[in-house]
Amino acid sequence: MRVGIIDLGTNTFNILIASIEKGKQFEVLLNTKSAVMLGQEGLNNGFISDKAFTRAYGVLRDFSQLIAEFKCEKVVAYGTSAIREASNSNAFIKKISEDLNIQISPISGHQEAEYIYFGVKNAVNFTNENYLILDIGGGSNELIIANNDGILWKESFKLGGARLLEHFKPSDPISDATIKEVNQLLEQELKPLALVLSKYPVTKLIGSSGAFDSYAAMVHFKEKGGPISNSIVSYPISLEQFKNIYRMIINSTRLERLLIPGLEALRVDTIVMASVFTQYILNQTKVEGIIQSAYSLKEGVASQF
Repeated sequence: MRVGIIDLGTNTFNILIASIEKGKQFEVLLNTKSAVMLGQEGLNNGFISDKAFTRAYGVLRDFSQLIAEFKCEKVVAYGTSAIREASNSNAFIKKISEDLNIQISPISGHQEAEYIYFGVKNAVNFTNENYLILDIGGGSNELIIANNDGILWKESFKLGGARLLEHFKPSDPISDATIKEVNQLLEQELKPLALVLSKYPVTKLIGSSGAFDSYAAMVHFKEKGGPISNSIVSYPISLEQFKNIYRMIINSTRLERLLIPGLEALRVDTIVMASVFTQYILNQTKVEGIIQSAYSLKEGVASQF
């Protein structure tokens, strides 16, 4: 069965088209994304702006053509942070359903976290150790503590890269004072994580897609001189390698970031807050290293068919 899976994120819309047979590993036929910036101009005010609406409509129109080209027998579309919170999301969902025959289902942060776990588990070989999984989105960040037996704890926080960017409006490059303010907010908002870490100590941080794809790509470009093969679904990043990335990101201007090999243009803005968030998590957990997972929500959905 050919299935089209759409992940409507706050920054990007992603589509995975896969051939799925029950009891077998899904086969990826197409995996692509487009920048939408659905939360731009209105994320922290809880609405989808007219400009964002137009951008999103255009991307989903393109996705509907891909669905037709690949003759998908089933299509599922999940709306995450921006869509589940926007006051006008019902009008957006209705318009997409009527015009493009794509039925969007908003999902909770907990459901999003569960799909992320299943996606990551298809990319990373889990052991009995406890891992902290982090998915940095535009509107929300999902944090999951899990091991080979399943999920021990999961939570979704409204601390995504685009949301933090809109809230703090940092200078270019970001100032030490702003980084301190961000860390103070994270300390306040992430108290539930601090409490649960004492119960479930973790050994490694698994970064799910998004910003972690960029971290891995930057490391690979620096050390190997080229892009990562699409066949690689997980990539180790040492704490030292991330430290170098972090310093480069927070000390660079937007123009300089546009020139960094491996950093996608669509992430040059949100990568700043994503890097500050990642560094904060590393400081709190004292993990031994980072594993990037190319698989996330949509692969998690595919694995559950």
